[in-house]
Amino acid sequence: MDESGNGNTSQPLIVGAVELGEDADDIEQRIKDLHARLSAKSSLAGLTSFEEFRRNGFHSSTDPLEVSGPFLELMRTIFFRSYMVVTDRTGVLGDTESGLIEYMYVKLLSDLLIRHRHESELLCYIEQSEGMAAIIRRLPGNVVRQAYKTIGEAAPLPQLNITMVAKSDYMSTAIIDYVMAAVSRWIQADCTTKPKDWAYRAFRELEPSISMLYSFEHGRISSRKDPLH
Repeated sequence: MDESGNGNTSQPLIVGAVELGEDADDIEQRIKDLHARLSAKSSLAGLTSFEEFRRNGFHSSTDPLEVSGPFLELMRTIFFRSYMVVTDRTGVLGDTESGLIEYMYVKLLSDLLIRHRHESELLCYIEQSEGMAAIIRRLPGNVVRQAYKTIGEAAPLPQLNITMVAKSDYMSTAIIDYVMAAVSRWIQADCTTKPKDWAYRAFRELEPSISMLYSFEHGRISSRKDPLH
């Protein structure tokens, strides 16, 4: 899980999760192998964004094309589902951006807990960021309470285990980073549906992975059962 747009009011605020199946460890290894191969590119040595990639792993907003291109190609070959909630900051409760983000994490995680209620455990890795430590301590209890409010019964729910990780330690977090970046650009382009617009084409490229994209202001935007088209 990760968030996008925090600290930048010109962008939509997004909290997202990528779900990997039983091959999660294999996917993680493939991403690490790609990072190692790309890090060895001597032609990019000295480029600030490339050196940042070498240190910290994939990041959509700073990766040079020589890095983002191969990573997007890898994403096309793996199976994953993505879930996102988004706001323009008018339809979410919270006096601060940190409060908005926490509310959005609770909403998304409670939905995922219900979606996977027949599982025994839900392992959740959240990318390390400033201010998330306090939120993470409160999340398990708040998420379970919200889930029970939604389903209205004390049905068994999975054990929610949340770990904060650095992107360089758990590189699969870059998948949701790239998906959210495409969604953010598309929303900032007024959700264009014109094929000539690159923001629309980039969104459509990743839309098959989207199990749920929900706006607090406009409701469901896209889902696996009800895609944009």
